[in-house]
Amino acid sequence: MRLISFICFSLMGLILFACSQQSPVKGDSVAYQKMTFSWNGPELTEDKATFLNYKMEVHFTDPDGETIVVPGYFAADGDAGESGADSGTVWRVHLLPLKPGEWSYRVSFLEGENIAIATGNAKGSSLAFDGEQGTFTVTPADTSQAGFLGKGKLQYEGEHFLQFTNGEYFFKMGANAPEVLLQYKDFDGTDSERTYQKHIADWEEGDLLWHKDKGKGIVGVVNYLKKQGINSHYFLLMSAYGDGKTAFPWVGQDDYYQYDVSKLDQWQGLFDYMMQEGMMVQFVLSEQENQSYFEFKEGGDFANSRKLFYRELAARFGYLNAVTWNIGEENGWQKDEGYGKSITSQQRKQFAAYLKDLLPYNELIVVHNGPSNTDAIFEDLVGDPSYTGISFQGNYQDVTHGYDRLLHWRKASAATGHPWVVSYDEPYTGPEYPELDVWRKHSLWASLMAGAAGTEVYIGKGEDLRIQDYRKYQAYYELMNHAKNFFTKSEIPFQELAPQKNETANAWLLAANDEVFVYYLRDGGEGELKLPEGLFEIHWFNPRTGVRSQNEALKQVSGGQNTALGKAPEEIDLDWVILVEKVNNK
Repeated sequence: MRLISFICFSLMGLILFACSQQSPVKGDSVAYQKMTFSWNGPELTEDKATFLNYKMEVHFTDPDGETIVVPGYFAADGDAGESGADSGTVWRVHLLPLKPGEWSYRVSFLEGENIAIATGNAKGSSLAFDGEQGTFTVTPADTSQAGFLGKGKLQYEGEHFLQFTNGEYFFKMGANAPEVLLQYKDFDGTDSERTYQKHIADWEEGDLLWHKDKGKGIVGVVNYLKKQGINSHYFLLMSAYGDGKTAFPWVGQDDYYQYDVSKLDQWQGLFDYMMQEGMMVQFVLSEQENQSYFEFKEGGDFANSRKLFYRELAARFGYLNAVTWNIGEENGWQKDEGYGKSITSQQRKQFAAYLKDLLPYNELIVVHNGPSNTDAIFEDLVGDPSYTGISFQGNYQDVTHGYDRLLHWRKASAATGHPWVVSYDEPYTGPEYPELDVWRKHSLWASLMAGAAGTEVYIGKGEDLRIQDYRKYQAYYELMNHAKNFFTKSEIPFQELAPQKNETANAWLLAANDEVFVYYLRDGGEGELKLPEGLFEIHWFNPRTGVRSQNEALKQVSGGQNTALGKAPEEIDLDWVILVEKVNNK
């Protein structure tokens, strides 16, 4: 990797800028794709002072004159993921440019006590490349790029669904287990025997590797999930003293001011690969067992180490095309008064606000409730400007938590003028593997019919920590992919569908603009719906097979009254989805 240096000379009181300046930009400058800027600073190591007492950030101004501030980070020798270096001079920042045209930048690089976590206009000593300015040109997006690279940044736009820069809405179907994805043997500094051996065969020639031959198992996992239609993965970025214990960004579980640069480079490579393959990352920043880890260690309500943790993650990964930032799993559920001491509502608000200020884009910031039959932590967060959604935990057998509570939070947030992106991320399971029929009805389709923006599959009883072969979940992935395809490939405006009151006890209803209706019969039978005036076409969708068809006896109906929708083409006692569309809408 070519390292960039800036040399300035002072002569007779006159400063000659950029006498031998080279561009700090590495690689292409294409809209919607990661750009990397690097500068040389002082020789430093993975020491507490390096991360806490130096602060780099870059002010980027886009072609329309709008400015964002992007935090930077210490990158050792600039190639630590391969070299394993723990020292060096390179400081780095990543930009995801969302507009083509002429951009400019101005760099700040300061030294001072605890300056990295200071807010506002922090005062410090100017160093090295501080004050450097420049311009660069971004070319238009290449919409043919794989995954998310041709779509832009997935952001919160004040709606119940997230939207990419290109206008496309995102419909999530994710993997929640294993939540210890990053406890992977091939990552530097990670004490684990986890290899994802069964997925090495899913790695393909030319795919991501590091240290010549490492990474095949975890990259194979991404490849396998993509083929199943899964487009998101939930996992812990910090499991010190938690369920998993050995996934954290530091050199050791108690060394929370000393970041492992080579490990983080390797994480970044994996996350970049996931963007390329069209898989959102859900970063879970704590779990029930360590929700107060930083504050227990240091005291206070908001420890400096937590602030630095958020800053380092924002600097390294804030550019990624599609991210869910999850403040904590099973947050507020207390089992002990140490690392697992309950986080308060005020802390939840503080943490999210601090993280939001670090992120240059309008990200999805959520928190996860626990245990599975209480969601009280959300009550104080409704309308809070920092939270743009929730990561919901319920019980897969309990229709109340699969539909009623999700609908409640969707409506409650909308009523404040700050609607949440609601996701059913943990339909908690008691048995090792839930019954498919129950899970499909009470978790998957219940959440979607309540207006959720997606769901994830989770298997409990410790399986979420042990699992290494994702094929054990394949039956669930197939059902999820069927559901995703129904909403995204039927050419219906799924982002506009809203839950509607329905008089039929056995059914849930979504509707958009009095022209599109999605009617879910949980236990079969016949559908009946009060339709507006007009002619409507009826299609039946089998949520077990993903097949869409019509009942030859009743393909179209006239609205203006309670209208019988007929019977399913087959298996009339099982669950079915009925799509009713106004003919002139097609």
